[in-house]
Amino acid sequence: KYKKVFQLDMAAQVLSGSGNVSYTNSTGQNVRLVINYLELDNVGGDTTVSFPGNAITLSANMIYGKTLAYKSSTGGTEYVASMASGSGNIKPLPLEIALANGDTFSITGNTSANIKGYNCIIIPEAG
Repeated sequence: KYKKVFQLDMAAQVLSGSGNVSYTNSTGQNVRLVINYLELDNVGGDTTVSFPGNAITLSANMIYGKTLAYKSSTGGTEYVASMASGSGNIKPLPLEIALANGDTFSITGNTSANIKGYNCIIIPEAG
């Protein structure tokens, strides 16, 4: 005997905009969340990125992303690939996060104006 198995294919979801953002995985499966772009302003303190077991406080004036290119601040014409850029110390931030069903991911600034822009993609485990 063969048992029929049905799989619900769920499309990837994009989170994009500015200000505070929160996502709760309600897909019924694990998802991978990729931070393609996150730009922080300097208008009211720090910003916190939270996901299960972690709360990472990021400094103002930072830009994070999966692969960023930026012009060298030394005045040269070289472009450098990096995953974070900004002034001061660069605090580490994972750019790919696995979320189980029911887990929540959020980016929260002291004011919503702290977050100039973000673009994340959420990819369900089943594709």
